[in-house]
Amino acid sequence: MSSTTGSRVASTLYSTEVQPYNPYALQGVDEKPASPVQLQTRKPRRSPGLGIYRSISWILGFHEKYSLLNFFVWGGALIGFSLARAVTLDPSTWKDQLVPGEWFWFQHSSYKINLAIHITLTIVGGIFGVLQFIPAIRRRYVLLHRLNGYGTLFCLIVGNICGGYVGRRSFGGELNVQSAYVWPKSRLAPPSNRDFQYILTIMVVYAGLLGIWNDTRRHRKWMLRMVAYFGAVITARLIMLAAIAVVTDIGTYFSIWRCDEVLNLLTDPVALADDFPQCVAEGVNTASVWVAVHADVNDGPLHKAAAFRAVTGMALWIATLMHMAAVECYIILTESANQVRLGYVLEPVDFEAEDGDTSY
Repeated sequence: MSSTTGSRVASTLYSTEVQPYNPYALQGVDEKPASPVQLQTRKPRRSPGLGIYRSISWILGFHEKYSLLNFFVWGGALIGFSLARAVTLDPSTWKDQLVPGEWFWFQHSSYKINLAIHITLTIVGGIFGVLQFIPAIRRRYVLLHRLNGYGTLFCLIVGNICGGYVGRRSFGGELNVQSAYVWPKSRLAPPSNRDFQYILTIMVVYAGLLGIWNDTRRHRKWMLRMVAYFGAVITARLIMLAAIAVVTDIGTYFSIWRCDEVLNLLTDPVALADDFPQCVAEGVNTASVWVAVHADVNDGPLHKAAAFRAVTGMALWIATLMHMAAVECYIILTESANQVRLGYVLEPVDFEAEDGDTSY
């Protein structure tokens, strides 16, 4: 190309009508700044606590990010409550550890034996039962999972049958308490011969049978429900602590006591004559006379126990409903992560099985 042609092209490209593109013109600057601002991209900072949480979750074998938190909260509460009540493994502490008035009944041999079995087996079952919900144990130590499961089921079944027996007198043994704890197998039998059984025992047996039948998906669901219902007694204790303060503040709540129970706690003859003259009347049968005791947590052991009796049934039922709703929500939220059975563990649908794994 000649120089004339080249100059013509250059003059056309750089004429006043068509100016070359200036990247700084849009910013109102004619030329490149002398010292341009360098843009720096920040790398996202990772929380060390989150990394530790994910590591522990991976080690224990949890799939969902919130499963480890649930395990720590609810499993920790169950273990903590069991350890806190371990002091009652010594029967000599019962008189001080039980709610005032319960020792009047539990000192009898039939209640004492059943209470000892109930306390021992449910504490052991509550502690070791938490291990059943660690996925890593089910994946790597199947025999341990099975043996621990059989032992836990035995402890909970026997412990709760015995607990159902003492439930007749626990926290006064009123109907609202009995309906939350136990149900009578024979309504026609006299109270002293009634055979009580925990409703939870049915759930324990059913969940155990599902595990034996290798119906892992339903076994998991019913074991979760069973443990959640067991844990209702922990939540009920917290509700009771708040409720006794409320009924004390209101000041118009009472519970019904037998006179012999009142005489067991209130030994002051002047106070008895003033507050419960029916119980000290001449020739009275204290086992057949009932009186109303004011519920007041600040007015001595008798009235404190009356406050506990007034709120126990309500607390148990509210706690049970709360745990029922919570465990069903958890089962629904984790359903997708427990679809395929590989060996003895439930895995997600898109889980990639390793060589040797067999799906069911």
